[in-house]
Amino acid sequence: MVYLLATPDTFVKYKSGYRSRIIYIGTTGKGAHRPAASAVNKASQAFGSMRGVKTIEVHIATCGGRKALRTWKLLEASLINTFRNRYFELPHYNKVRPKHTDGIFSSKRLEKLILAFEK
Repeated sequence: MVYLLATPDTFVKYKSGYRSRIIYIGTTGKGAHRPAASAVNKASQAFGSMRGVKTIEVHIATCGGRKALRTWKLLEASLINTFRNRYFELPHYNKVRPKHTDGIFSSKRLEKLILAFEK
């Protein structure tokens, strides 16, 4: 399961000049407790450093499974790479750029998901 942490109304400006509400893209292999724990951690960071942030939204992105593939890891990497291609940098709280993916996900669909959070 992949989750996106976003601010509800504060937009972060990136190098490309575009603004997005996405501040973090993460993944969890099991259970729903990880997005909640990550949201608390990132929210405490955002409340202290990002002006005007009072709440954090958690959005879930899933994909179908494939035999012998960790599809959630590939989806996370694809989303982060799509974000980086659009904004020329990683989301605000992501630190590591993942390796390239095989292109098993539609680039138009990934772009549409990322653009849903843009101003």
